[in-house]
Amino acid sequence: MRRKFFALVMTFCLCLPLILSGCSKNAATNDQEGTKAKDVVVAIYRDGAMEDLDAATYNGPHFLYKMIYEGFVEDGGEGQILPQLATGWDISPDGKTYTFKLREGVKFSDGTDFNAEAVIFNLKRWVNNKRHSTLRSFNVESMEAVDPKTVKIVFKDGAYPILTELTYPRPVRFLSPSSITEVPGEVMGKFNKPVGTGPWMLESYAKDQEFTLVPNPYYWGEKPKVNKITFKVITDGQARVLALQSGEVDILGGDLIGKIPMESLLELKNSGKFATYTQGTMCSHFIAFNQKIEALQDKNVRLAMNYAINKQSIAADLFDGIGLEAKGLYQEGVPYTTGENNYGFSNDKEKAKELLDAAGYKDTNGDGIRDKDGKNLEFNFVLSTAEFPEWKPLAEFVQSEFTAVGIKVNLNTLDKNGYEDATMNTKAFDLALMRTASDSWMPHGSLLELFSILPTSNAAKAWYDQGFYNNIIKTLNTLDETERQKNYDGVFKFISEEALTIPIYYPITSFAVNPERIDGFEIGVNNYAPIEWQKLDVK
Repeated sequence: MRRKFFALVMTFCLCLPLILSGCSKNAATNDQEGTKAKDVVVAIYRDGAMEDLDAATYNGPHFLYKMIYEGFVEDGGEGQILPQLATGWDISPDGKTYTFKLREGVKFSDGTDFNAEAVIFNLKRWVNNKRHSTLRSFNVESMEAVDPKTVKIVFKDGAYPILTELTYPRPVRFLSPSSITEVPGEVMGKFNKPVGTGPWMLESYAKDQEFTLVPNPYYWGEKPKVNKITFKVITDGQARVLALQSGEVDILGGDLIGKIPMESLLELKNSGKFATYTQGTMCSHFIAFNQKIEALQDKNVRLAMNYAINKQSIAADLFDGIGLEAKGLYQEGVPYTTGENNYGFSNDKEKAKELLDAAGYKDTNGDGIRDKDGKNLEFNFVLSTAEFPEWKPLAEFVQSEFTAVGIKVNLNTLDKNGYEDATMNTKAFDLALMRTASDSWMPHGSLLELFSILPTSNAAKAWYDQGFYNNIIKTLNTLDETERQKNYDGVFKFISEEALTIPIYYPITSFAVNPERIDGFEIGVNNYAPIEWQKLDVK
Protein backbone atom coordinates (compact mmCIF):
# COMPACT_ATOMS: atom_id res chain seq x y z
CA MET A 1 0.00 0.00 0.00
CA ARG A 2 2.86 2.31 0.95
CA ARG A 3 4.61 1.55 -2.32
CA LYS A 4 1.42 2.29 -4.24
CA PHE A 5 0.91 5.60 -2.39
CA PHE A 6 4.58 6.52 -2.93
CA ALA A 7 4.24 5.72 -6.64
CA LEU A 8 1.17 7.96 -6.92
CA VAL A 9 2.97 10.81 -5.17
CA MET A 10 5.99 10.45 -7.45
CA THR A 11 3.77 10.37 -10.51
CA PHE A 12 1.98 13.58 -9.38
CA CYS A 13 5.32 15.31 -8.71
CA LEU A 14 6.60 14.35 -12.12
CA CYS A 15 3.41 15.59 -13.78
CA LEU A 16 3.14 18.78 -11.73
CA PRO A 17 5.50 20.86 -13.93
CA LEU A 18 3.52 19.81 -16.99
CA ILE A 19 0.24 20.73 -15.30
CA LEU A 20 1.62 24.10 -14.16
CA SER A 21 3.11 24.66 -17.58
CA GLY A 22 -0.27 24.01 -19.15
CA CYS A 23 -1.97 26.37 -16.71
CA SER A 24 0.71 28.97 -17.37
CA LYS A 25 0.15 28.65 -21.12
CA ASN A 26 -3.58 28.93 -20.70
CA ALA A 27 -3.15 31.99 -18.45
CA ALA A 28 -0.74 33.56 -20.93
CA THR A 29 -3.13 32.82 -23.78
CA ASN A 30 -6.00 34.36 -21.85
CA ASP A 31 -3.87 37.41 -21.01
CA GLN A 32 -2.86 37.79 -24.63
CA GLU A 33 -6.45 37.50 -25.77
CA GLY A 34 -7.52 40.04 -23.15
CA THR A 35 -4.78 42.42 -24.23
CA LYS A 36 -5.57 41.92 -27.90
CA ALA A 37 -9.20 42.68 -27.17
CA LYS A 38 -8.09 46.09 -25.93
CA ASP A 39 -6.00 46.85 -29.02
CA VAL A 40 -7.31 49.12 -31.77
CA VAL A 41 -5.93 49.27 -35.33
CA VAL A 42 -6.33 52.44 -37.41
CA ALA A 43 -5.51 52.90 -41.09
CA ILE A 44 -3.27 55.90 -41.85
CA TYR A 45 -2.29 57.21 -45.28
CA ARG A 46 1.28 58.17 -44.38
CA ASP A 47 4.18 57.33 -42.11
CA GLY A 48 4.15 58.81 -38.61
CA ALA A 49 7.68 60.27 -38.97
CA MET A 50 8.34 59.37 -35.34
CA GLU A 51 12.07 59.88 -35.71
CA ASP A 52 11.33 63.53 -36.60
CA LEU A 53 8.21 64.23 -34.50
CA ASP A 54 9.83 67.11 -32.65
CA ALA A 55 7.19 69.30 -30.97
CA ALA A 56 8.87 72.45 -32.34
CA THR A 57 8.72 71.33 -35.98
CA TYR A 58 6.16 70.56 -38.69
CA ASN A 59 7.16 66.94 -39.36
CA GLY A 60 4.60 64.16 -39.30
CA PRO A 61 0.80 64.11 -38.98
CA HIS A 62 -0.80 66.98 -37.05
CA PHE A 63 -2.99 64.79 -34.86
CA LEU A 64 -0.05 62.84 -33.40
CA TYR A 65 1.28 66.01 -31.81
CA LYS A 66 -1.99 66.36 -29.90
CA MET A 67 -1.89 62.73 -28.75
CA ILE A 68 1.69 62.85 -27.46
CA TYR A 69 2.31 66.50 -26.60
CA GLU A 70 0.31 69.20 -24.82
CA GLY A 71 0.38 72.99 -24.71
CA PHE A 72 -0.61 75.72 -22.27
CA VAL A 73 -4.17 75.62 -23.59
CA GLU A 74 -6.37 73.51 -25.88
CA ASP A 75 -9.03 74.14 -28.51
CA GLY A 76 -12.42 73.20 -27.09
CA GLY A 77 -14.29 73.90 -30.34
CA GLU A 78 -16.78 76.68 -31.12
CA GLY A 79 -14.27 79.33 -30.04
CA GLN A 80 -13.62 77.83 -26.61
CA ILE A 81 -10.08 77.86 -25.26
CA LEU A 82 -9.64 75.35 -22.45
CA PRO A 83 -6.92 75.06 -19.79
CA GLN A 84 -4.41 72.29 -20.38
CA LEU A 85 -0.91 72.51 -18.91
CA ALA A 86 -1.79 76.02 -17.77
CA THR A 87 -4.65 76.17 -15.27
CA GLY A 88 -5.01 79.93 -15.61
CA TRP A 89 -3.56 82.98 -17.31
CA ASP A 90 -3.56 86.77 -17.16
CA ILE A 91 -3.25 89.04 -20.21
CA SER A 92 -2.15 92.65 -19.92
CA PRO A 93 -4.48 95.38 -21.29
CA ASP A 94 -2.17 96.00 -24.26
CA GLY A 95 -2.37 92.29 -25.18
CA LYS A 96 1.40 91.78 -25.00
CA THR A 97 2.15 90.20 -21.61
CA TYR A 98 0.82 86.73 -20.78
CA THR A 99 1.35 85.15 -17.36
CA PHE A 100 0.58 81.42 -17.17
CA LYS A 101 0.02 79.41 -14.00
CA LEU A 102 1.15 75.81 -14.60
CA ARG A 103 -0.69 72.66 -13.57
CA GLU A 104 0.68 70.89 -10.48
CA GLY A 105 1.90 67.29 -10.50
CA VAL A 106 2.41 66.88 -14.26
CA LYS A 107 5.12 64.57 -15.56
CA PHE A 108 6.42 63.73 -18.99
CA SER A 109 5.98 60.11 -20.09
CA ASP A 110 9.65 59.46 -19.15
CA GLY A 111 8.83 60.34 -15.51
CA THR A 112 10.57 63.75 -15.47
CA ASP A 113 8.74 66.79 -14.12
CA PHE A 114 6.93 69.36 -16.21
CA ASN A 115 7.68 72.82 -14.81
CA ALA A 116 8.52 76.40 -15.77
CA GLU A 117 12.09 75.44 -16.60
CA ALA A 118 10.85 72.87 -19.13
CA VAL A 119 8.51 75.50 -20.63
CA ILE A 120 11.35 77.99 -21.17
CA PHE A 121 13.51 75.22 -22.65
CA ASN A 122 10.79 74.51 -25.23
CA LEU A 123 9.99 78.14 -26.00
CA LYS A 124 13.62 78.94 -26.76
CA ARG A 125 13.57 76.32 -29.50
CA TRP A 126 10.94 78.07 -31.66
CA VAL A 127 10.22 81.69 -30.70
CA ASN A 128 11.72 84.43 -32.91
CA ASN A 129 12.52 81.80 -35.55
CA LYS A 130 11.37 83.03 -38.99
CA ARG A 131 10.35 79.47 -39.82
CA HIS A 132 7.30 80.21 -37.64
CA SER A 133 6.59 83.67 -39.04
CA THR A 134 3.01 82.76 -39.92
CA LEU A 135 2.35 82.81 -36.16
CA ARG A 136 1.97 86.11 -34.31
CA SER A 137 3.10 84.32 -31.14
CA PHE A 138 6.57 83.71 -32.59
CA ASN A 139 7.45 87.40 -31.97
CA VAL A 140 8.65 87.32 -28.36
CA GLU A 141 10.37 90.16 -26.54
CA SER A 142 11.14 88.29 -23.31
CA MET A 143 10.18 85.23 -21.28
CA GLU A 144 10.95 84.10 -17.77
CA ALA A 145 10.23 81.41 -15.21
CA VAL A 146 8.82 83.53 -12.38
CA ASP A 147 8.76 80.46 -10.15
CA PRO A 148 8.56 76.67 -10.81
CA LYS A 149 4.85 76.95 -11.66
CA THR A 150 4.62 80.41 -13.25
CA VAL A 151 5.81 81.60 -16.68
CA LYS A 152 5.64 85.14 -18.05
CA ILE A 153 5.94 85.85 -21.79
CA VAL A 154 6.08 89.34 -23.31
CA PHE A 155 5.17 89.37 -27.00
CA LYS A 156 6.29 92.14 -29.37
CA ASP A 157 2.76 92.66 -30.70
CA GLY A 158 -0.58 92.58 -28.94
CA ALA A 159 -2.08 90.33 -31.61
CA TYR A 160 -5.54 89.07 -30.69
CA PRO A 161 -5.01 85.43 -31.91
CA ILE A 162 -2.00 84.68 -29.66
CA LEU A 163 -3.92 82.58 -27.13
CA THR A 164 -5.67 80.73 -29.96
CA GLU A 165 -2.30 79.99 -31.61
CA LEU A 166 -1.17 78.38 -28.37
CA THR A 167 -3.81 75.67 -28.96
CA TYR A 168 -2.19 74.64 -32.27
CA PRO A 169 -0.81 71.10 -32.55
CA ARG A 170 2.61 72.48 -33.47
CA PRO A 171 5.06 74.09 -32.70
CA VAL A 172 3.59 75.42 -29.44
CA ARG A 173 3.64 72.17 -27.47
CA PHE A 174 6.05 70.86 -24.88
CA LEU A 175 8.42 67.91 -25.05
CA SER A 176 10.67 66.55 -22.34
CA PRO A 177 14.14 68.18 -22.37
CA SER A 178 15.44 64.60 -22.22
CA SER A 179 14.15 64.20 -25.81
CA ILE A 180 16.88 66.55 -26.99
CA THR A 181 20.63 66.02 -27.07
CA GLU A 182 22.47 69.30 -26.66
CA VAL A 183 24.49 70.48 -29.66
CA PRO A 184 26.85 73.38 -28.90
CA GLY A 185 25.75 76.56 -30.66
CA GLU A 186 22.43 75.10 -31.84
CA VAL A 187 19.30 76.03 -29.90
CA MET A 188 17.31 73.17 -31.45
CA GLY A 189 19.80 70.47 -30.44
CA LYS A 190 19.34 66.92 -31.73
CA PHE A 191 15.91 65.31 -31.42
CA ASN A 192 15.93 61.72 -30.12
CA LYS A 193 12.35 60.56 -29.59
CA PRO A 194 8.89 61.98 -28.88
CA VAL A 195 8.31 62.32 -25.12
CA GLY A 196 5.43 64.51 -23.99
CA THR A 197 2.92 64.97 -21.20
CA GLY A 198 -0.03 63.85 -23.35
CA PRO A 199 -2.20 60.76 -22.80
CA TRP A 200 -0.23 58.65 -25.29
CA MET A 201 3.39 57.69 -25.83
CA LEU A 202 5.28 55.79 -28.49
CA GLU A 203 5.76 52.05 -27.93
CA SER A 204 7.09 50.84 -31.30
CA TYR A 205 7.79 52.18 -34.77
CA ALA A 206 8.48 50.47 -38.10
CA LYS A 207 9.01 53.20 -40.67
CA ASP A 208 6.50 53.24 -43.54
CA GLN A 209 4.76 50.18 -42.04
CA GLU A 210 3.17 50.89 -38.66
CA PHE A 211 3.61 52.48 -35.25
CA THR A 212 1.96 51.86 -31.91
CA LEU A 213 0.97 54.27 -29.16
CA VAL A 214 0.21 53.17 -25.60
CA PRO A 215 -1.14 55.10 -22.60
CA ASN A 216 1.26 57.40 -20.75
CA PRO A 217 1.40 55.93 -17.21
CA TYR A 218 2.03 59.38 -15.73
CA TYR A 219 -0.84 61.14 -17.48
CA TRP A 220 -2.64 63.66 -15.25
CA GLY A 221 -5.98 63.66 -17.10
CA GLU A 222 -8.57 61.20 -18.40
CA LYS A 223 -6.95 57.80 -18.91
CA PRO A 224 -7.38 55.95 -22.22
CA LYS A 225 -9.64 52.89 -22.10
CA VAL A 226 -7.65 50.78 -24.56
CA ASN A 227 -4.20 49.27 -24.14
CA LYS A 228 -2.76 50.40 -27.42
CA ILE A 229 -3.54 51.96 -30.78
CA THR A 230 -1.65 50.68 -33.80
CA PHE A 231 -1.57 52.87 -36.89
CA LYS A 232 -1.07 50.79 -40.02
CA VAL A 233 0.38 52.70 -42.98
CA ILE A 234 -1.71 52.08 -46.13
CA THR A 235 -1.01 54.75 -48.74
CA ASP A 236 -3.73 53.83 -51.25
CA GLY A 237 -7.30 54.91 -50.46
CA GLN A 238 -9.00 51.82 -51.88
CA ALA A 239 -6.51 49.56 -50.12
CA ARG A 240 -7.48 51.22 -46.82
CA VAL A 241 -11.14 50.44 -47.53
CA LEU A 242 -10.31 46.79 -48.26
CA ALA A 243 -8.33 46.62 -45.00
CA LEU A 244 -11.42 47.70 -43.07
CA GLN A 245 -13.64 45.27 -44.95
CA SER A 246 -11.27 42.37 -44.28
CA GLY A 247 -10.92 43.16 -40.58
CA GLU A 248 -7.26 44.14 -40.85
CA VAL A 249 -8.08 47.55 -39.38
CA ASP A 250 -10.88 48.72 -37.08
CA ILE A 251 -11.14 52.42 -37.96
CA LEU A 252 -10.85 54.24 -41.25
CA GLY A 253 -11.15 57.91 -42.13
CA GLY A 254 -10.31 61.41 -41.01
CA ASP A 255 -8.92 64.16 -43.25
CA LEU A 256 -5.46 63.99 -41.67
CA ILE A 257 -5.40 60.24 -40.96
CA GLY A 258 -6.57 58.40 -44.07
CA LYS A 259 -9.55 59.84 -45.89
CA ILE A 260 -12.22 57.52 -47.31
CA PRO A 261 -12.57 57.79 -51.10
CA MET A 262 -15.92 59.35 -52.02
CA GLU A 263 -17.13 56.36 -54.01
CA SER A 264 -16.40 54.08 -51.04
CA LEU A 265 -18.11 56.11 -48.31
CA LEU A 266 -21.61 55.41 -49.61
CA GLU A 267 -20.70 51.78 -50.25
CA LEU A 268 -19.56 51.31 -46.64
CA LYS A 269 -22.60 53.12 -45.32
CA ASN A 270 -25.07 51.12 -47.41
CA SER A 271 -23.45 47.76 -46.65
CA GLY A 272 -24.94 47.72 -43.15
CA LYS A 273 -21.71 46.18 -41.83
CA PHE A 274 -19.97 49.37 -40.75
CA ALA A 275 -20.87 52.40 -38.65
CA THR A 276 -20.20 55.59 -40.60
CA TYR A 277 -19.81 59.08 -39.18
CA THR A 278 -19.64 62.42 -40.99
CA GLN A 279 -19.11 65.98 -39.84
CA GLY A 280 -18.65 69.36 -41.48
CA THR A 281 -15.34 71.17 -41.32
CA MET A 282 -14.10 74.74 -41.75
CA CYS A 283 -11.74 73.60 -44.50
CA SER A 284 -12.04 74.70 -48.14
CA HIS A 285 -10.57 73.15 -51.28
CA PHE A 286 -9.40 75.75 -53.78
CA ILE A 287 -7.08 76.38 -56.72
CA ALA A 288 -4.06 78.59 -56.11
CA PHE A 289 -2.33 80.61 -58.80
CA ASN A 290 1.40 81.02 -59.28
CA GLN A 291 1.44 84.79 -59.57
CA LYS A 292 4.76 84.74 -61.45
CA ILE A 293 2.93 83.33 -64.50
CA GLU A 294 2.24 86.27 -66.80
CA ALA A 295 -1.25 85.19 -67.89
CA LEU A 296 -2.35 84.78 -64.25
CA GLN A 297 -1.32 88.33 -63.40
CA ASP A 298 -4.29 89.48 -65.48
CA LYS A 299 -7.35 89.80 -63.22
CA ASN A 300 -9.66 89.09 -66.17
CA VAL A 301 -8.03 85.67 -66.64
CA ARG A 302 -8.41 84.85 -62.94
CA LEU A 303 -12.04 85.96 -62.99
CA ALA A 304 -12.73 83.95 -66.14
CA MET A 305 -11.33 80.80 -64.52
CA ASN A 306 -13.62 81.37 -61.53
CA TYR A 307 -16.69 81.75 -63.77
CA ALA A 308 -15.74 78.70 -65.83
CA ILE A 309 -16.25 76.12 -63.06
CA ASN A 310 -19.65 74.81 -62.03
CA LYS A 311 -19.06 74.52 -58.27
CA GLN A 312 -22.65 73.47 -57.59
CA SER A 313 -22.25 70.44 -59.85
CA ILE A 314 -19.11 69.35 -57.98
CA ALA A 315 -20.93 68.98 -54.68
CA ALA A 316 -24.30 67.83 -56.03
CA ASP A 317 -23.30 65.55 -58.90
CA LEU A 318 -19.62 64.65 -58.77
CA PHE A 319 -19.73 63.87 -55.05
CA ASP A 320 -23.37 62.80 -54.72
CA GLY A 321 -24.31 65.61 -52.34
CA ILE A 322 -21.42 64.93 -49.95
CA GLY A 323 -19.97 68.30 -48.99
CA LEU A 324 -21.00 71.79 -50.09
CA GLU A 325 -20.69 74.09 -53.07
CA ALA A 326 -17.85 76.56 -52.58
CA LYS A 327 -18.60 80.24 -52.70
CA GLY A 328 -15.99 82.46 -51.05
CA LEU A 329 -12.54 81.17 -50.12
CA TYR A 330 -13.78 80.54 -46.58
CA GLN A 331 -16.84 78.66 -45.47
CA GLU A 332 -19.82 80.36 -43.87
CA GLY A 333 -19.27 80.23 -40.13
CA VAL A 334 -15.58 81.07 -40.26
CA PRO A 335 -15.21 84.00 -37.81
CA TYR A 336 -15.57 87.48 -39.32
CA THR A 337 -16.82 86.24 -42.72
CA THR A 338 -20.13 87.52 -44.10
CA GLY A 339 -22.00 87.10 -47.37
CA GLU A 340 -20.88 90.59 -48.35
CA ASN A 341 -17.15 90.27 -47.65
CA ASN A 342 -16.53 86.65 -48.60
CA TYR A 343 -18.08 85.60 -51.91
CA GLY A 344 -17.37 83.63 -55.08
CA PHE A 345 -18.50 83.66 -58.70
CA SER A 346 -21.34 81.59 -60.11
CA ASN A 347 -20.87 79.38 -63.15
CA ASP A 348 -21.18 81.45 -66.32
CA LYS A 349 -19.11 80.13 -69.20
CA GLU A 350 -20.22 82.88 -71.57
CA LYS A 351 -19.01 85.45 -69.07
CA ALA A 352 -15.74 83.54 -68.80
CA LYS A 353 -15.29 83.64 -72.57
CA GLU A 354 -15.99 87.38 -72.66
CA LEU A 355 -13.37 88.01 -70.00
CA LEU A 356 -10.78 85.93 -71.85
CA ASP A 357 -11.57 87.83 -75.04
CA ALA A 358 -11.05 91.08 -73.15
CA ALA A 359 -7.70 89.79 -71.91
CA GLY A 360 -6.67 89.20 -75.54
CA TYR A 361 -6.83 85.40 -75.50
CA LYS A 362 -8.57 83.99 -78.58
CA ASP A 363 -8.47 80.73 -80.50
CA THR A 364 -6.64 81.94 -83.61
CA ASN A 365 -5.98 78.55 -85.23
CA GLY A 366 -9.18 76.67 -84.40
CA ASP A 367 -7.53 74.01 -82.19
CA GLY A 368 -9.85 74.77 -79.26
CA ILE A 369 -7.11 76.42 -77.18
CA ARG A 370 -6.98 80.17 -76.76
CA ASP A 371 -3.69 81.89 -77.46
CA LYS A 372 -2.08 85.31 -77.32
CA ASP A 373 1.09 86.51 -79.04
CA GLY A 374 1.65 82.97 -80.32
CA LYS A 375 1.46 81.40 -76.84
CA ASN A 376 -1.31 79.00 -75.80
CA LEU A 377 -3.33 79.63 -72.65
CA GLU A 378 -2.01 76.43 -71.10
CA PHE A 379 -1.23 75.59 -67.48
CA ASN A 380 0.52 72.91 -65.40
CA PHE A 381 -1.99 71.88 -62.70
CA VAL A 382 -0.36 70.19 -59.70
CA LEU A 383 -2.18 68.01 -57.17
CA SER A 384 -1.71 65.03 -54.87
CA THR A 385 -4.22 62.32 -54.00
CA ALA A 386 -2.37 60.97 -50.95
CA GLU A 387 -4.24 63.07 -48.41
CA PHE A 388 -7.43 63.66 -50.42
CA PRO A 389 -8.31 60.82 -52.85
CA GLU A 390 -11.21 62.90 -54.19
CA TRP A 391 -8.79 65.40 -55.69
CA LYS A 392 -8.32 63.16 -58.74
CA PRO A 393 -11.96 63.33 -59.96
CA LEU A 394 -12.13 66.93 -58.77
CA ALA A 395 -9.11 67.93 -60.90
CA GLU A 396 -10.44 66.01 -63.91
CA PHE A 397 -13.77 67.83 -63.61
CA VAL A 398 -12.00 71.21 -63.41
CA GLN A 399 -9.86 70.27 -66.41
CA SER A 400 -12.97 69.63 -68.52
CA GLU A 401 -14.56 72.90 -67.37
CA PHE A 402 -11.50 74.87 -68.45
CA THR A 403 -11.40 73.04 -71.78
CA ALA A 404 -14.96 74.24 -72.44
CA VAL A 405 -13.79 77.88 -72.42
CA GLY A 406 -10.55 77.32 -74.33
CA ILE A 407 -8.03 76.86 -71.51
CA LYS A 408 -5.73 73.83 -71.66
CA VAL A 409 -4.78 72.28 -68.35
CA ASN A 410 -2.26 69.47 -67.93
CA LEU A 411 -2.78 67.48 -64.74
CA ASN A 412 0.36 66.64 -62.81
CA THR A 413 -0.32 64.24 -59.92
CA LEU A 414 2.60 64.09 -57.47
CA ASP A 415 3.28 61.99 -54.41
CA LYS A 416 3.04 63.69 -51.03
CA ASN A 417 6.69 64.74 -50.84
CA GLY A 418 6.78 65.99 -54.43
CA TYR A 419 3.57 67.97 -53.92
CA GLU A 420 4.82 69.61 -50.73
CA ASP A 421 8.11 70.50 -52.40
CA ALA A 422 6.34 72.03 -55.41
CA THR A 423 3.84 74.08 -53.37
CA MET A 424 5.97 75.02 -50.37
CA ASN A 425 9.52 75.26 -51.73
CA THR A 426 10.09 75.40 -55.48
CA LYS A 427 6.74 76.88 -56.65
CA ALA A 428 6.96 74.44 -59.59
CA PHE A 429 3.34 74.85 -60.70
CA ASP A 430 1.06 77.20 -62.61
CA LEU A 431 -2.09 76.08 -60.81
CA ALA A 432 -2.22 73.94 -57.65
CA LEU A 433 -5.09 72.25 -55.87
CA MET A 434 -4.84 73.22 -52.19
CA ARG A 435 -6.82 73.26 -48.98
CA THR A 436 -7.16 75.99 -46.39
CA ALA A 437 -6.36 75.31 -42.78
CA SER A 438 -9.29 74.48 -40.53
CA ASP A 439 -10.75 75.01 -37.07
CA SER A 440 -8.77 77.25 -34.71
CA TRP A 441 -6.51 78.40 -37.56
CA MET A 442 -9.45 80.19 -39.12
CA PRO A 443 -9.20 82.80 -40.41
CA HIS A 444 -6.04 84.41 -39.04
CA GLY A 445 -3.69 81.44 -39.38
CA SER A 446 -4.96 80.60 -42.84
CA LEU A 447 -4.54 84.17 -44.06
CA LEU A 448 -0.92 84.28 -42.92
CA GLU A 449 -0.21 80.84 -44.34
CA LEU A 450 -1.59 81.71 -47.78
CA PHE A 451 -0.83 85.39 -48.25
CA SER A 452 2.49 86.09 -46.55
CA ILE A 453 6.02 85.40 -47.77
CA LEU A 454 7.11 81.95 -46.58
CA PRO A 455 10.78 81.47 -45.66
CA THR A 456 10.80 78.08 -47.40
CA SER A 457 10.14 79.54 -50.86
CA ASN A 458 10.57 83.33 -50.50
CA ALA A 459 7.10 83.56 -51.98
CA ALA A 460 3.51 83.34 -50.76
CA LYS A 461 1.75 80.00 -50.93
CA ALA A 462 -1.22 81.56 -52.77
CA TRP A 463 -0.65 85.26 -53.53
CA TYR A 464 1.33 88.20 -52.18
CA ASP A 465 0.47 91.89 -52.22
CA GLN A 466 2.35 94.19 -49.84
CA GLY A 467 -0.61 96.45 -49.05
CA PHE A 468 -2.90 93.45 -48.56
CA TYR A 469 -0.39 91.78 -46.23
CA ASN A 470 -0.06 94.98 -44.19
CA ASN A 471 -3.84 95.04 -43.78
CA ILE A 472 -3.82 91.44 -42.53
CA ILE A 473 -1.21 92.30 -39.89
CA LYS A 474 -3.11 95.46 -38.92
CA THR A 475 -6.26 93.36 -38.49
CA LEU A 476 -4.52 90.78 -36.32
CA ASN A 477 -3.12 93.52 -34.08
CA THR A 478 -6.55 95.15 -33.61
CA LEU A 479 -7.84 94.48 -30.09
CA ASP A 480 -11.17 96.31 -30.49
CA GLU A 481 -13.73 93.82 -31.80
CA THR A 482 -15.78 96.32 -33.82
CA GLU A 483 -12.74 97.81 -35.50
CA ARG A 484 -11.39 94.32 -36.16
CA GLN A 485 -14.56 93.32 -38.04
CA LYS A 486 -14.21 96.41 -40.26
CA ASN A 487 -10.63 95.50 -41.01
CA TYR A 488 -11.57 91.89 -41.77
CA ASP A 489 -14.25 93.15 -44.16
CA GLY A 490 -11.52 94.83 -46.19
CA VAL A 491 -9.25 91.78 -46.09
CA PHE A 492 -11.89 89.31 -47.27
CA LYS A 493 -13.28 91.66 -49.92
CA PHE A 494 -9.82 92.05 -51.44
CA ILE A 495 -9.52 88.24 -51.85
CA SER A 496 -12.92 88.04 -53.54
CA GLU A 497 -12.74 91.19 -55.66
CA GLU A 498 -9.26 90.41 -56.98
CA ALA A 499 -10.07 86.71 -57.53
CA LEU A 500 -6.86 85.69 -55.76
CA THR A 501 -8.00 82.03 -55.63
CA ILE A 502 -10.66 79.76 -57.14
CA PRO A 503 -12.76 78.25 -54.31
CA ILE A 504 -14.24 74.99 -55.60
CA TYR A 505 -15.46 72.71 -52.80
CA TYR A 506 -16.24 72.62 -49.07
CA PRO A 507 -15.50 69.07 -47.83
CA ILE A 508 -16.75 67.03 -44.90
CA THR A 509 -14.74 64.66 -42.73
CA SER A 510 -15.86 61.03 -42.57
CA PHE A 511 -15.09 57.82 -40.68
CA ALA A 512 -16.07 54.16 -40.95
CA VAL A 513 -15.78 51.87 -37.95
CA ASN A 514 -16.12 48.14 -37.35
CA PRO A 515 -19.07 48.12 -34.88
CA GLU A 516 -18.41 44.53 -33.83
CA ARG A 517 -15.07 45.58 -32.36
CA ILE A 518 -15.21 49.27 -31.51
CA ASP A 519 -17.25 50.98 -28.82
CA GLY A 520 -17.33 54.61 -27.68
CA PHE A 521 -16.30 56.12 -31.02
CA GLU A 522 -16.76 59.90 -31.22
CA ILE A 523 -15.52 62.39 -33.80
CA GLY A 524 -13.11 64.82 -32.17
CA VAL A 525 -13.41 68.55 -31.70
CA ASN A 526 -11.55 69.40 -34.91
CA ASN A 527 -9.48 68.03 -37.79
CA TYR A 528 -6.34 68.18 -35.66
CA ALA A 529 -7.96 66.16 -32.88
CA PRO A 530 -10.03 63.96 -35.23
CA ILE A 531 -11.11 61.26 -32.77
CA GLU A 532 -11.82 61.28 -29.03
CA TRP A 533 -9.03 58.75 -28.52
CA GLN A 534 -9.44 58.44 -24.73
CA LYS A 535 -13.11 57.46 -25.14
CA LEU A 536 -12.37 54.62 -27.56
CA ASP A 537 -13.16 51.19 -26.19
CA VAL A 538 -13.64 47.69 -27.54
CA LYS A 539 -16.55 45.30 -27.19
